[in-house]
Amino acid sequence: MKGYSTRDVAELLELEEATIREIARTGILDPERTQGNRYRFSFQDIVILRTAKELLDAGVRKARVNQSLMQLKARLPTERSLSSMRIAGDGGEVVIRQDDHVYSAESGQIHFNFSVSDLAGTVAPLARQAAEQAEESDQLSSDDWFDLGVDLEAVSPEDAPAAYLRALDIDPEHSDAHVNIGRLLQEAGEYQAAEEHYQLALQAEPDNILAAFNLGTLLEDLGRIQDAIDTYKLASSFADAHYNLSRLYELVGQHAEALKHLKAYRNLIDN
Repeated sequence: MKGYSTRDVAELLELEEATIREIARTGILDPERTQGNRYRFSFQDIVILRTAKELLDAGVRKARVNQSLMQLKARLPTERSLSSMRIAGDGGEVVIRQDDHVYSAESGQIHFNFSVSDLAGTVAPLARQAAEQAEESDQLSSDDWFDLGVDLEAVSPEDAPAAYLRALDIDPEHSDAHVNIGRLLQEAGEYQAAEEHYQLALQAEPDNILAAFNLGTLLEDLGRIQDAIDTYKLASSFADAHYNLSRLYELVGQHAEALKHLKAYRNLIDN
């Protein structure tokens, strides 16, 4: 039987075994059972338990953690799981953070985070003005065009790719420009072109961690699991790469490798 024992999870997450069993009994998780009636937790269970620990560490009472996660699970569409959510503690309350919004896990009420949108509204005219001036100048460097592309992504996303392409016209080996335009292409569903830009970024800068990580996500989306695993390993100093490696190794049934990378992930986020 695959999966992690209660002791494995307790050591991995530094969470008391009694707390793990208590959360498991609420129905939030769906662990398997051995012939001796012991829990065997999946990778998704561990994600939820890690979230529960973070909530407890943030000062959320245990009863409220269990209640909030149960209410949230009941409201989720059948194709979504708690392990796909970004759940956090905020002033003793359990909240879901997504883009510019903060959701109350208990009430479902949405609170808008004005900081990002207000900043974008303030900067937008300046960024567009800078773009217009840049078009009239032939003295901008590739880094200047790259920086402009970054600004435009926040306020005028449709104009950002042109700025990154101008950076690459000047310096075809500008790895960060390749990474950013690759990400935009990936988000637009243009996977082949995105992969080409990520590969070019890695050719220009083999230790570009973000290029390796983004390429790994792309290969994973395309179902090329072994290629994704090999690529994530190029970003070994990036915690999320180990997190994804652990998930993929669990997917292909390599339990020991999954546990190894989950421990590496925890070590990196704790340091």
